[in-house]
Amino acid sequence: MVAMPDSSRPLSRWVYPGENGRLIYTTTQRGDKILDFSHAGYMGGGIALPVVPMRRTVNPSGGPDDTDRIQEAIDEVSAMPLTGKFRGAVVLGPGEFICSGTVFIPASGVVLRGSGSGPHGTTIAMVGPKHCAIVIGEKPDTNAGSRSRPPAGERGFPTMHETPNAVRTTVADMYVPNGATTFAVTQISGFAVGDTIVVTRPTTAAWLKLMRMDDLRRDGRPQTFLSLNRTNDAERRITAISGSRMTIDVPLSDSYDATYLNPPGTVVSKKSQSFALSQCGIEKIHIQCPPLEAKYTDAPYSAIHVKGDDCWVDDVYCEETMNSTLITGRRTTMRQVAVSHTYSNLGASKPADFSVGGSQILIDRCRGTGGNTYFVWTGSLQAGPNVVLNSSFRGYGSRLQPHQRWSTGLLIDNCWIPDGGIDYMNRGVAGSGHGWTMGWGVVWNCVAKTYIIQNPPGSCNWAIGCRGTRVQQARLFDTGPVLPEGEYDSFGKPVSPQSLYLAQLEERLGQQALRNIGYSANSNDEFQDAIPAPPAEMIYDNDPELGRDLAMYRPVNASNARGTTQTFGPEKALDGDPDTFWAVDDTASRATFEVDTEGPLDITALEICEANGYEGRVQAYTVEGQIDSDWKLLWQGTTIGSCTRGYFPKATVWKVRFTVQQMKEPLAIKRFSLYLK
Repeated sequence: MVAMPDSSRPLSRWVYPGENGRLIYTTTQRGDKILDFSHAGYMGGGIALPVVPMRRTVNPSGGPDDTDRIQEAIDEVSAMPLTGKFRGAVVLGPGEFICSGTVFIPASGVVLRGSGSGPHGTTIAMVGPKHCAIVIGEKPDTNAGSRSRPPAGERGFPTMHETPNAVRTTVADMYVPNGATTFAVTQISGFAVGDTIVVTRPTTAAWLKLMRMDDLRRDGRPQTFLSLNRTNDAERRITAISGSRMTIDVPLSDSYDATYLNPPGTVVSKKSQSFALSQCGIEKIHIQCPPLEAKYTDAPYSAIHVKGDDCWVDDVYCEETMNSTLITGRRTTMRQVAVSHTYSNLGASKPADFSVGGSQILIDRCRGTGGNTYFVWTGSLQAGPNVVLNSSFRGYGSRLQPHQRWSTGLLIDNCWIPDGGIDYMNRGVAGSGHGWTMGWGVVWNCVAKTYIIQNPPGSCNWAIGCRGTRVQQARLFDTGPVLPEGEYDSFGKPVSPQSLYLAQLEERLGQQALRNIGYSANSNDEFQDAIPAPPAEMIYDNDPELGRDLAMYRPVNASNARGTTQTFGPEKALDGDPDTFWAVDDTASRATFEVDTEGPLDITALEICEANGYEGRVQAYTVEGQIDSDWKLLWQGTTIGSCTRGYFPKATVWKVRFTVQQMKEPLAIKRFSLYLK
């Protein structure tokens, strides 16, 4: 039973409290419904984070490097026997610890606890070569060399696989709806109540065709959304068996349509005991590195990687780290974690503050600040439920956006991103063919500047009780067709109950479950409710003839920039300052400058200006627009001089590429502007 609804607010037609206090779910014609997200979080949700006894203490040495001293204490505790679920905590005293390498928690039941994340607490000051500050997971084998990070396109999110020679069967139902907890199988022999199973959803040619993910082309070349050997795997536990039907503990976060998945069909396999680390925590720590004005790919430090099950990160402040946190385990809570950046990330590609690479993950009361960033994203083929709850994010050009390749079951609940957007969308050929990013996702009672909520074929995404502006568009880099919108309900008016996650948790486990995770009740007193003050308006140049400069402040990449700092970076040509400019080094004979418009942008004119005293260096150039996933010539010329303007038929572009094909001396461009006249 859940608390009575707020009578001053509307109810959602998709999920709402009935007269008896039980939640009522509206289903689609095929039986799909909004997922029960309450299973996200430590130990499956509603369980208080433990207080683990201290076993070792470490104080700052005042020397050049404390990494080994911290690691030695953790290794000592890791060698202790378990007492129940835990071995003990290593407590770091107040002050600054200088760390040039990663601190690993390599065994289950170990906690690393600081003395606070504030000014008088514990700071880990990151120095030295590129590394992550703290990793819950095994230390690499130094004899085998360092473990390289997976390619940026995949972000290293693992895929679960069944145990070799496991007991296996296939789903017998023609259709298993999203949110289901029961299904029939073709063979029940070998399975028992209490077994952990993996439900493996195949990628088939028929499903890719349904999703229109079989026709991705970029620059004339095919792009692969998902190869046929990749699967979306959901790990669950059998709670009941009746005849040939299994009942599982956590609802499925996708639908399973035999019309498109057979053959080979949806496989259910018995999983052996997990060897993942568990019951580990990181608490009360400030992780700091120097401010860096750079692309995130050049940034040397990340903060936390959790590679375990039933773990937690609580009260941690990550200052200036890039791609700061990553969770690749299951049933993990990240609570009251803040990530801040002094400078906006440079370049068109964005880092992520909170990366969800596992299942049953709860990000609760977290904060992020910084420009040109993905605050939260999911990797490919991540099965929910996953939840972002009561969190706030601020920064120009930043978004909360699942990133790639069909993850399912993400709830964004009472989150604030007033400067940016929340997107459940088709990213098309972005990256290397990211395509549909999210299915069966819900955005509940959120505030954002914009929303792009799109419905994948055969699936739903919902935006309920949200405030902001709805945006309709085609898949990225296409001019059309505009894709169908998702299910908007009570848009502009928050609904009751205040939090969907808390309402589902209270119904499943009672009011004590809310108190266990730090909420006295599911009411707006626990959440921000007033619309925040808007960010300071960006100042744009306005030309008397052409109007506003549409290129200003856009993310931009360049093939070359002079020096090792950002003094002559490509963004200097878009900042409106006549005294700054993009320059290349002395060895460059050709250079490319690519502006990301971050959405479809209509343009009809451009202006390019060489820096004062550097006029006449450019001898030949082209300007192209990315239109329908291909580059098309907009303008070309020879010399630029002080300034030159070009006019062309209206084009809807997603990117604009300025290529200098010939220069007599290293170029210096102070202005690159785009206009719609």
